[in-house]
Amino acid sequence: MLLLIGLAIPSAGATIPLQALPDFYRFLAEFEPFRQVVDGVRSILYFGARTDAGLGRAWITTALGFTGSLVLGLALTRLYDRRGLHRSALQLSEARL
Repeated sequence: MLLLIGLAIPSAGATIPLQALPDFYRFLAEFEPFRQVVDGVRSILYFGARTDAGLGRAWITTALGFTGSLVLGLALTRLYDRRGLHRSALQLSEARL
């Protein structure tokens, strides 16, 4: 997570324009979520919240990221439960009873 956040800051295009970044960071900027957030906020603040100014792409990528994370989390939780493994939070709550 620290690596993802550390690489997201320079590749977001907020502090340094994307055109001035090395190729590696421009490549990361295509799928890093922080760039989409920056573009969405920039669209709201400076371009009247127009979807063609970056807000539409920000909403779409945020929705896709949320949906993908939710599906992955539910799938891994189901797999964990099917194997008969116990979650730590459940064990702690049972120990208190």
